[in-house]
Amino acid sequence: MSELVFVEGNQVVTDSLTISKVFDKRHDFVLRDIEVQIEKLKQACETDFSLLNFEESTYENERKRKYRKYNLTEDAFALVAMSYTTPSAMKMKIRFINEFKKMKNYIQEMNAPSYMIDDPVSRAKRWIAEQEEKQQLQRTLQIQEPLVNFAESCMASEKSLLVREVAKLASKQGIIIGERKLFQQLREWKLIFRQKNEPYQEYVNRGYFEIAQGVREVNGSSKAWLTMKITPKGQAYIINRLKKQQAS
Repeated sequence: MSELVFVEGNQVVTDSLTISKVFDKRHDFVLRDIEVQIEKLKQACETDFSLLNFEESTYENERKRKYRKYNLTEDAFALVAMSYTTPSAMKMKIRFINEFKKMKNYIQEMNAPSYMIDDPVSRAKRWIAEQEEKQQLQRTLQIQEPLVNFAESCMASEKSLLVREVAKLASKQGIIIGERKLFQQLREWKLIFRQKNEPYQEYVNRGYFEIAQGVREVNGSSKAWLTMKITPKGQAYIINRLKKQQAS
């Protein structure tokens, strides 16, 4: 890793502390130079170049006190260093620019497919890393496959279901349970009342159930009706709980 530049996020940057040290300038003077450039950019640029290339940050001194500093991209560094014109400063600017290029090439090489790398040692290292990444991905997919299948099933419904429909959905996940047994399980979990097919208000509020109700005429008299349905959120909760119960 270079002593002049480093990687922050996805960008190669240097910082005001490094510039201060290398150009033998007080850090507060470097901060002043940077902020002068930022102010000029705000006045001159339609796009906010300063936000993209100057990032205000902090560092800790030996006493663990925090102070301001800036991280600078190559473009930002070039603007600030433009005013440093002594012969020694020119040498340091060339060093910085070369280090920026080296680091960018290094990152590109590390991210490139192995077959695109010319150096045989680097190509071999990248090939090994690719194989390890593939094996890790395969292991992750094996672990996540049941969860993905379940999520796809839930997304396929995209609507609230009756208890018998949720029982069928559970069977697709390898949980053998019929409508009657699922009703019984919901009562044992105290999600619905023991004497009627109606959820406790707490679980309606959580978004697990929804209730449709109304009044209809039967043989000349009005009768109230109520239908309980399980929301997609409730389906996920119930099937996950059934899976855990089955595994224990």
